Amino acid sequence: MSDLQDELWRRIIEIGIETPNLLNYKDLCCLSITCRRLRRLSNEESHWFSLLSSDFPQYEFAELSSPSSSVSSSNVNSSPKSTFKTLYKIRFERDRARKLAAHRRVVLRIESQIAEHSRKLQEIQLRSVEETQKLKATVSELSNLSNIR
Repeated sequence: MSDLQDELWRRIIEIGIETPNLLNYKDLCCLSITCRRLRRLSNEESHWFSLLSSDFPQYEFAELSSPSSSVSSSNVNSSPKSTFKTLYKIRFERDRARKLAAHRRVVLRIESQIAEHSRKLQEIQLRSVEETQKLKATVSELSNLSNIR
């Protein structure tokens, strides 16, 4: 690994990010814990900007220019509040919370439907018992009438 220059590693990471389903944010985080060199390379703003743009295309980044023009590669960790990695984390957490809330709404809707169907089933069963009792009473009354004749 020490034989390859930073530019080659950087390009390998870029290709991995640009290729769909090859290198995602989890992989980039795992890569960053392997060694100091890959940590430095994987934390570059350009990689996180690419991931942010590809994973969250619905968000506009008009106020944010590309990382190459706004943040130099040597000044990657100077302001952690405005890094693309931090922004990615915020967007990811919001998206995960949104998906979880949507899932909960679906579960609640289904539980509500189940409760409604259970209530209707109980009503039907109750009506069935009442109708059975009426039928028995009618049969008994008919039997009494036929005994009287």
